[in-house]
Amino acid sequence: MAKDVTTEIAEGLAIRLRTLARSIDRLDRLESGSGEWLANFHATELPDAATELMLRALRTAADPVNYHLLVTLSEHPSRSLTSLLETTPLTRLPLTEHLNDLVQVGLASRLIDTDHAQITAAGAEMTAFIRHQIAEMIKISRVNK
Repeated sequence: MAKDVTTEIAEGLAIRLRTLARSIDRLDRLESGSGEWLANFHATELPDAATELMLRALRTAADPVNYHLLVTLSEHPSRSLTSLLETTPLTRLPLTEHLNDLVQVGLASRLIDTDHAQITAAGAEMTAFIRHQIAEMIKISRVNK
């Protein structure tokens, strides 16, 4: 049975959340050696952190430039920054910042060594979700003229 789009988005963003938590845990263990932060995180901070990441991902995807980048990346599995520059009116620095926003919330990834960007599973599902909502809105608007 196929998963629904909300589960796919949640799973993709959960990967990002786990990565962030593991990074902080690694720093915590280097500083104090206790590893207590991760246990406390799961007990107390996880719901707020999950909410924050989901809302940030939705805000980030809703930005028109970011959404355009997600659509472009969903149509081409890996795009160089040079080719992405050709699809937007942005210059290099603003494009990099928009991509960094997408990476921070887990909707895209950057391959620094090849100067490419890729969409993540969460980014692909978020894009599919937005496209579906737009198509439904158009369909309903036509029917209810």
